[in-house]
Amino acid sequence: MRKTVAIVLADGYEEIEVVVPADVLRRLGHEVLLVALDDSPPAGAHGIAVGTDCALDALDAASLDALVLPGGMPGAENLRNSQKLVSLVREMHGAGKIVSAICAAPIVLAEAGIMTGKVCTGYPMALVKNALSDASYTGNNAEVDGNIVTGKGPGAAFDFTVKVAEALGDSPKARQLMKEMFASLAK
Repeated sequence: MRKTVAIVLADGYEEIEVVVPADVLRRLGHEVLLVALDDSPPAGAHGIAVGTDCALDALDAASLDALVLPGGMPGAENLRNSQKLVSLVREMHGAGKIVSAICAAPIVLAEAGIMTGKVCTGYPMALVKNALSDASYTGNNAEVDGNIVTGKGPGAAFDFTVKVAEALGDSPKARQLMKEMFASLAK
């Protein structure tokens, strides 16, 4: 079943953590909205421009099935500093919808107050570990705890995205897609 996923970008986003989830989730048949935090086009941390479909103000939590927050610096801090986004995270989490964050972006989930006692991962830096001090940080590539999905960083983008896809009900399709995408590495 086709789901609607919003990936929110702020200045300083990690490009891989935007493109991999957008590409894989679209290949799985989902509607993926690339969302700017505000009305200005966000700049990637490494100078790669990614176009957006709309601004955060245009989102309605009721029409979304999942939220994906990429990391990057200062992207994750910019996301965390948006009270509109923090409120959207709380609303979606409270409604049992998928909220996910990778790299430094779990600091947004912590700011929303939804990480206490949760098993999670994120980029292994003081900013992230301090924000997640009330959670159980594993350092694994990806973790799922209820409707929260977290990922470690750019190198874990595929593992993280598969967990998001599985949370959306795409387990067999996602595994098959990864097998096809990584077929050349198996040789």
